[in-house]
Amino acid sequence: MFTSESFRFMVDTFKIIIVKGLPNTLIVLLGTLLISLPLGFLVGLVTFKRVPVLTQIFKVLISFFRGTPLMILIFLLYSALPDVINKAVKNAGLTIDVYKILVGNTRACAIFICSTFSTAQLSEVFRSALSSVSPGQLEACKTIGLNSFQSYIHVIIPQALVSAIPNIGNDVVGLIKGTSLMFYMGLADIMGVAKTEGGFGYRYVESYFDVLIVFVILCFIVQEFFVWLEKRASVYKKERS
Repeated sequence: MFTSESFRFMVDTFKIIIVKGLPNTLIVLLGTLLISLPLGFLVGLVTFKRVPVLTQIFKVLISFFRGTPLMILIFLLYSALPDVINKAVKNAGLTIDVYKILVGNTRACAIFICSTFSTAQLSEVFRSALSSVSPGQLEACKTIGLNSFQSYIHVIIPQALVSAIPNIGNDVVGLIKGTSLMFYMGLADIMGVAKTEGGFGYRYVESYFDVLIVFVILCFIVQEFFVWLEKRASVYKKERS
């Protein structure tokens, strides 16, 4: 049962989470999207076009990152791999502290790890979106004098992006929830700040309830944005058809 004291603690903790934790979460989220959206599209385009060698390499990487939980990637890429590299460098007689270089910036490491995970997810979204465009569209473009590059830029890719919007929205919402794991790296994000504040007086229930509220609001805003974007894009699609 929540008491008036618990409620005051929740309100105070909520303010601290918004001021200290939310900015770090948003930085990781936006940084990840800036990297993974264009990179995921390029990987998806390569696998869609079945470019020799690159397609096989990307398929292996996509399968690995899609099949590996984000928590395991954190342990592998943030904890285990830098330590292994650092020991190898020291055994080679070098004095470079590779571990400090690789994990010195927690936010950069969080963005890198989330980007590898998100790129694998988004590449499949873009590949399936490109596959959903009728092959007849490309043939129609050729009949009016457009080459392959012009056809993709002006017709194929815009239609594929319209089809991809709902799935991109789902992946972004999943990414938002996935950032809650970054506190295992010591990042003072929403979850990290809540855990720290909850340690004062062992009020974890109240602080975790604050986390729930913040993530629900954040995911709701993102969902509504993509619903609006999908409606706008559907109008564009109708105009083109």
